[in-house]
Amino acid sequence: MELRSFVNKEAHRLWDGKHLQESHAKLMRFCDYKGFGGRPINKFGLGDVYDFLDALSSQGLTDNTLNHYSAALSTVFNHAVDLKVLEAAPKIKWKKVKSGRPRYMNKQEIKGLFSFLGSHKHWWMRHFVTIGLHTGMRLGEILSITDNHIVKTDDGTWIHLLETKNGDERWVPANDKVIEALAALDNRPKKFYSHRKFYDTWGAARKQVARGDKHFVFHTLRHTAATAMANDFQVNTIVLGQLLGHRSVQTTKKYVHVKPTELQRIAKQMQQGDGA
Repeated sequence: MELRSFVNKEAHRLWDGKHLQESHAKLMRFCDYKGFGGRPINKFGLGDVYDFLDALSSQGLTDNTLNHYSAALSTVFNHAVDLKVLEAAPKIKWKKVKSGRPRYMNKQEIKGLFSFLGSHKHWWMRHFVTIGLHTGMRLGEILSITDNHIVKTDDGTWIHLLETKNGDERWVPANDKVIEALAALDNRPKKFYSHRKFYDTWGAARKQVARGDKHFVFHTLRHTAATAMANDFQVNTIVLGQLLGHRSVQTTKKYVHVKPTELQRIAKQMQQGDGA
């Protein structure tokens, strides 16, 4: 059986809900690579998998994201073994990943990113960046937004996320820039989104703004938002965790990076208060 047919037939047995949608999309990307989808599932070797993963890596995907692809592929090949379609599944070695991402975007990088996207043919990406930068929302959360998720109350405008990564719903406050960005996207970001266009364009932006930095990814905007809230606006960890939708304070701490300017500010305050 061809790989694409096998995946379409069996995916619902391996995942459900959001995981089914995400894993199926990853496997379709593998199928689209070099026509892999039309090849019999028993004609794949480990070299094919690594060839695909290397191609993703060259496009700027992080090791953590590559591991998600590896997990999806491993699940499918192992399932094929269970069904006796394969004698043995490729043993894919996962990337070693450090906990958390080590960076946030500085003002110059943010300016450079907006400058690049402002004149790009995929103009809609600029609005995705605005939403991510001002809310700390994940890309998947942004793509889930529709008119029904935008709620106006006496307190202001909110984005009501019914399901997030940890399974909880969340109310995300939307400022004027976020509201304007959503309006430019017809309050339905997914209408404009294309996986390939998004990552190809982001890769081009990375080459111009942060060449060679594999950590310059869309998710870094989430770190940038958290870092700004904590450093520039002194938002405490409990409130910050609620804004980002974290259950654990430890998780929130991974998203906050102390800015050098903040350390210098503290040093100057110490100097003024020592009485010497």
